[in-house]
Amino acid sequence: MPPSRGLRLLRAVGSALGAIVGFVTALVVVTTAEGVLARARLLPTRDESLPVRTGRFGDDERPPIAFGMMGDSLAVGYGSEDPDSTPGVLLAKGLVEASGRSVVLTNVADIGAESVALVPQLAKLRTAGVPDVVVIVIGANDVMHLKRLTDALWSLSAVVGKLRHDGTRVVVATCPDLGTIHPFTQPLRFFAHWYSRVLATGQAIVVLRAGGRSVSLADTLGPLFRREPEDMFSAHDRLHPSDLGYAAAAAVILPSLRVAAGYPLPVDVHLPHRVYRKGSHHPLAWWAFRASRRVGSRLAADAGDERPVPDR
Repeated sequence: MPPSRGLRLLRAVGSALGAIVGFVTALVVVTTAEGVLARARLLPTRDESLPVRTGRFGDDERPPIAFGMMGDSLAVGYGSEDPDSTPGVLLAKGLVEASGRSVVLTNVADIGAESVALVPQLAKLRTAGVPDVVVIVIGANDVMHLKRLTDALWSLSAVVGKLRHDGTRVVVATCPDLGTIHPFTQPLRFFAHWYSRVLATGQAIVVLRAGGRSVSLADTLGPLFRREPEDMFSAHDRLHPSDLGYAAAAAVILPSLRVAAGYPLPVDVHLPHRVYRKGSHHPLAWWAFRASRRVGSRLAADAGDERPVPDR
């Protein structure tokens, strides 16, 4: 390539990158201001939520499956009108039905939790013993508070790695698509959509590499929440899911939970380690797919990881 042509190409690339940086900087300034107002108006307080239901489900006499829930207000079930309609309870009952065994649910999730809160949540969860299987729902508050991706991903990776080291099977429901939240105005809604999708893909990668399973709430539920916001979002704040929305979330997480616990239904036989909507194209999706193929193959070869949770 002639020097003059190469110089022109470098200048063109530099100009393009400069324009992108300028646009992103301006967007961040605007969305930060809007985000502060949105958080003050929409985010819940701890005393507004229903009591988190935990305890034993099912009446089987064998030792129960120890099931843990970790994460943020979505794992708590904030916005639900009935404690029995929260994700932890729905998933626990689904696991009872699939396994025929009793399930003891311990929910240490907290309203407003960011990914860094997973570390103290894990310590709290371990006080009840080593869980057999854990579901983590996290990421929305990292986006709302504009946290660095590296901080959010490091905490999640570390916690999943520690759980897997203890022999706990892990399913992570990655960050939902916050661009579906109607109270957000543009350009905040666009930024929330973009940032939550990038975070969700990064979460899938680190979870798979740490030996867990991931379910993309943005891919599996985003279109439904965008299409039917009146039904899927709570009338309380239009930010958190309604009972119907939580039921939809539990329905897409439950198959991965059944497989992780070793009690798959016939329909779950070929369930991949990374569950997402096929045909979707998003930043870093290809890398997450490659990671899921490598890690999924390695875990599938480990028969101990697919066996039913043992009686204790």
